[in-house]
Amino acid sequence: MAAPARNEPPEIPVTPPAPRLRPLGQRKRGRPARISREAIIATSMGILTTTDVDDFMVKTVAERLGTVPMAIYNYFASREELLEAVADEVCLAFRPPKQKEDWRETLLAWLWALKRHADRHPVIHNVIGIDGHVSAGWFRIVAPIVKLLADIGLREKKLALTVYLFVSRAVAMIRVEAAGRSGTTPRSFAHLGRLKPDEQRLIVSLGPPMAALTEKQILDTIFRQLIGSVEQQLSAADPVTHP
Repeated sequence: MAAPARNEPPEIPVTPPAPRLRPLGQRKRGRPARISREAIIATSMGILTTTDVDDFMVKTVAERLGTVPMAIYNYFASREELLEAVADEVCLAFRPPKQKEDWRETLLAWLWALKRHADRHPVIHNVIGIDGHVSAGWFRIVAPIVKLLADIGLREKKLALTVYLFVSRAVAMIRVEAAGRSGTTPRSFAHLGRLKPDEQRLIVSLGPPMAALTEKQILDTIFRQLIGSVEQQLSAADPVTHP
């Protein structure tokens, strides 16, 4: 004889609790996100593309990577060490041109190589100098120019002056030209009314020919002027020094 069926209570479906959502931008508690030396350098380069080196902070790098500053210091002992690593990363990517038979052509090729490198890595303008000191990476880029100028006869103070003027002017002009190309607002003639009529005509007459100038024409002229200044230093007599 079968046992009488027992009256089982009906099963009640259990709804799992809804997951708690974190506020937007709040990182999950626990261990910091996994990072790497390469990721830190790449993130720092991105920041320095739009941020002056004086305003660069390790805290900003950590925030971009979703971690804490102490995690960055596991890879770099200080902010300065991180900046040096960024400078090395950028500068070591520079490929110097092959030496030409004419030293003038070697200088010209180096200038164009520097210009192309700055186009690919605009952050280089921010890592040439770090906290008042020239980075080691930048010295590596400039070293072939120092050797070339010494080989053609420049010495001591004249060599130092020529290197300084040649390199600093080259960097400044490359940066100015890049800034001019990045501007999207056309130059306005709204204030021409404050000039005299003949001055207005003169300025307006320059408009079409200036608009026709190409970047290559501008920089090639500037670069050759820089090389001309080196020639002047070579031909100039050393000042007479009196005991």
